[in-house]
Amino acid sequence: MNYSEMIEKILVGINCKKYNLIIIIGVLLFYSCENTIIDSSIASPSYGCTDESACNYDNGSDADDGSCEYYDVCEVCDGDGSTCINNGVIINEINYNSSDDFDPEDWVELYNSSDSPINIGNWELRDNEYVHVFEIPENTILSAGDFIVLCRDKSAFTSQFPDLTNFIGDLGFLFSSEGDQVRLFDASIRLVDFVEYDISDPWPIEPDGTGSTLELIHPSLDNTLGENWAASNGNGTPGEINSVYDDE
Repeated sequence: MNYSEMIEKILVGINCKKYNLIIIIGVLLFYSCENTIIDSSIASPSYGCTDESACNYDNGSDADDGSCEYYDVCEVCDGDGSTCINNGVIINEINYNSSDDFDPEDWVELYNSSDSPINIGNWELRDNEYVHVFEIPENTILSAGDFIVLCRDKSAFTSQFPDLTNFIGDLGFLFSSEGDQVRLFDASIRLVDFVEYDISDPWPIEPDGTGSTLELIHPSLDNTLGENWAASNGNGTPGEINSVYDDE
């Protein structure tokens, strides 16, 4: 029986006296309330950080509460950029997109610009993906003024640089030909060095598939700036001083 039929039955079966009107009003109120009952199955919003790039992202939240925090340049959540370490080990050369006729695959060169040997064992090299991690073998010593190459594929690397011995691998991941991050962390996961290269000005564009590499012009320069890098002469200089080195 629908709403109208019920009202009609009441009016026909009962004389329209004062109390009948009260009954009708009661029926009206009952149906009105029934139709406005809140569905208890509708859950209240769950508040939290909904930005996936935040370090405190909460995948269980569906409403942002403004609490999102982000990694600073030292990879500290909500940090102020003051906890990076600078012990002299720098990212000095990057090969991210080889040419078709000379392909040692991707590699990165580290240089110890300090006056002391540094144990870089258990340090980590990463790109911009947190799942891409290469851990340097335990007790790897980088002497003062020395270089070491971290390569993606040792077989491919030695096929092009057969005389080089100061390298380790395999990285297990590639650097992007569209621009990427190269990040170096110590054994305590503190950021040691960081380069975010690009394929447009002021970054050199020749290393993108022509065979040359990205070389830092001088170890003392800020390697976060594209203007301090240049395209190598030839196919790069892994494990030795850069071909574009300029001491002026």
